[in-house]
Amino acid sequence: MNTENHMLLKKITLPIALTNNNAGRTQHFGRSASQRKKYERLIRKELGQQKPFDVPVQIVVIRVLGKNQRLWDYSSVLRGNWKEIEDALVACGFLHDDGPLYVKLVVGVQKTQERERGPCVDVMFLKSGTLEVV
Repeated sequence: MNTENHMLLKKITLPIALTNNNAGRTQHFGRSASQRKKYERLIRKELGQQKPFDVPVQIVVIRVLGKNQRLWDYSSVLRGNWKEIEDALVACGFLHDDGPLYVKLVVGVQKTQERERGPCVDVMFLKSGTLEVV
C-alpha cells in the first residue's frame, strides 16, 4: 500500500503469524485471554509502552506471508487472532480503546513480497478519514 498520500501516524511490525481460524471465540474466554496476554508481553518487549493516538484512527493489518504460505480469502485475514492482537495493542497504549470512538476502520490485506520477513504482521495506523469507503 502506498502511504505517500496518506496520513500515516505509525507503522509497526509484529513477529506474530496471523491465523484464520476463530479459536477462542467460545463462551469460555480463557484461551483468547491467555493469547492476548502473550501478545501483550511480546509487544511490550519489542516496542515498549506507547502513548495513545490523540485522534481517531483507521488500521491497516498486513499479513506478510512466510515461506510456503498461501493467500487466504481476504475475508479471513481479520477472522482469527487479530482481535487478541488488537486488544494487546490497546493494553500496550497504542489506542485508548478499540471501540468505534477511537477506531473508525480496520482492513486486512496480504503481502506476498518480502516472504523472508514472514510470517509476521505489519500494522499501519492512519489518521481517520485517510481511507475512504463508499
